[in-house]
Amino acid sequence: MPQTVHRLTAGLLTAALLSGPALAAPLRDAASGLAVNPPPGYEASVMPASAPQQARFQVKKPEDQDTGCQVAFTPAPQNAQLSQAQINALTASPGWQEIARKTLTSTIYDVVSAERFDHDAATIGFAMTADFKPDPRLPPRSREIRSFFVILETPKGRTTTVCVGEKASFATRQAEFMAVARGATPPR
Repeated sequence: MPQTVHRLTAGLLTAALLSGPALAAPLRDAASGLAVNPPPGYEASVMPASAPQQARFQVKKPEDQDTGCQVAFTPAPQNAQLSQAQINALTASPGWQEIARKTLTSTIYDVVSAERFDHDAATIGFAMTADFKPDPRLPPRSREIRSFFVILETPKGRTTTVCVGEKASFATRQAEFMAVARGATPPR
């Protein structure tokens, strides 16, 4: 009888563990120091970095096909001469934010919103939400999705988080995308 109780308890415990939300493991790139800690329901995987990036991760829900996030680090040697406080003052300045906004709008995006992004006690970044501009060269699918960008600068370089979600459910996903960006640890 006690053996039956143990099997039943073990079975119930296993079922309870399997039915709960899966916790994804954090990942860290040893060479750069970039790390990601996915929010509940998201998984992270290493992606090949493309120049000038030094490290890149994909962070998405298992059901995401062409949506989800990427977090990447690009070294910026010019930042090394600045303290984090100086970089924060720069990224919080209207001039720097306007350059970031124009960089997106000069390419293929219309910026829908832009705001300061407080990452942690030490790092201030910039977040933008954008839609693809109407362009016959882009696939029709581009009109159905919205993008969320977060830029974090440190003395070592720039960490960017780019997330893409359906326009129809973007308001819900944006909170998740913010959690992905907050789960990224820039190299220090």
